[in-house]
Amino acid sequence: MHPLHPLLRPSDDPHLWEAVLPDGQGRPVRHGPAALEDLARHLTGRECSVLVPGERVLLTRAQLPTRNPRAIRRALPYALEEQLAQDVEDLHFVPGARQADGALPVAVVARADMEAWTQALRAAHLQVRAMVPETALLPAPESGWGLWLEGETAWLAMGEGAGMALDREQAAFWVRRQWQQTPEAERPERITLHRIDDPREADQALQGLADPPGLELHWQEDAPGLMETLAARWPARPPLDLLTGPYDLRRGRGGGWRPWRAAAGLLLAVVLVQLASQLWVLQALEGERARLEGEIRQVYGEAFPGGRIVDPRRQMESALRQLEQGDGGARGDGLAALLGRAGPVLAGADGLSLRSLRYQPGRLDLDLDLADLQTLDRLKARLEAESDRPVVIRSASAREDRVEARILIGGAG
Repeated sequence: MHPLHPLLRPSDDPHLWEAVLPDGQGRPVRHGPAALEDLARHLTGRECSVLVPGERVLLTRAQLPTRNPRAIRRALPYALEEQLAQDVEDLHFVPGARQADGALPVAVVARADMEAWTQALRAAHLQVRAMVPETALLPAPESGWGLWLEGETAWLAMGEGAGMALDREQAAFWVRRQWQQTPEAERPERITLHRIDDPREADQALQGLADPPGLELHWQEDAPGLMETLAARWPARPPLDLLTGPYDLRRGRGGGWRPWRAAAGLLLAVVLVQLASQLWVLQALEGERARLEGEIRQVYGEAFPGGRIVDPRRQMESALRQLEQGDGGARGDGLAALLGRAGPVLAGADGLSLRSLRYQPGRLDLDLDLADLQTLDRLKARLEAESDRPVVIRSASAREDRVEARILIGGAG
């Protein structure tokens, strides 16, 4: 039996981590979320590895002619620059083993995240063997794809080393989208769904994957947790280890850095003096940062209601890119297409006032004030005719001499 490998995983809260550790019989036991210092007490004298949340790492591929490791590391940021929202200087790039078609798998992660994780691990005096994106290790079924459902997250395994982390509430949409974007010859005919915790209402939407596109669904209830599964089948040489370059926690275990301790201590003293002189500036900036982050979360929540907010800035940038690229444009249900058809109808309606508008892929939710119910009926008919989309009146109520209504364009509600 493969010995259980101790694993750590940072949670959404930067101060809390999770762990899977063997009990007295070698069985996996989940610990946390808890402070890393508390979990470290169970790991004294033992090596462990770190699973990085899939939503914090981009897994992609690059085509580079060179095979020189140094040249590859220099060229990667520029080869992938067009795929990235952040500046390449703020990102850490880790290439994997070259694949049969010549492509290089690449993991891309923010340097700020790497610094936060490695500093916390150093402070806890942990012996870390590797730090790997969980999406690079997802267990791939023998045929088809695998989908793991646990907590707020769903993980889609599309093959060895190919996976992505999804919001569980939107998993059905993204799995269908990924299937449609996969070349027809590579599309799976079967998806194995591993439900680790209790069923959720959002999981019912996954049943719709059976028709269309006609996938065969195989459910496995009460499956072991993803962390426990990975701890039991941890590879001897895990792919895409993020502990490279300045983030290599294994460097210095043999004492090779000791001659530099005096110089490092002097440099640290200089830095501390400079930091002390700037403390009041940092405190003010921290307060401003917290205020802006709160406003960003509020704006994202209002613009894209109902979704899980993990990193609002990145999520907003991703959503805006999808809108700019005309998400759903080929089907005519992108934001620009829906507004282009519905806008003239709304503008031409007498006495109409638009109170709010919300967009989700393929649908528009509108809150309106109108003169009367007859105007609402006429508006519904014109929107259906002009937008060529189903229009549903979700609510309508008369207040004094006006009617407040909510309508949905492009969905069944």
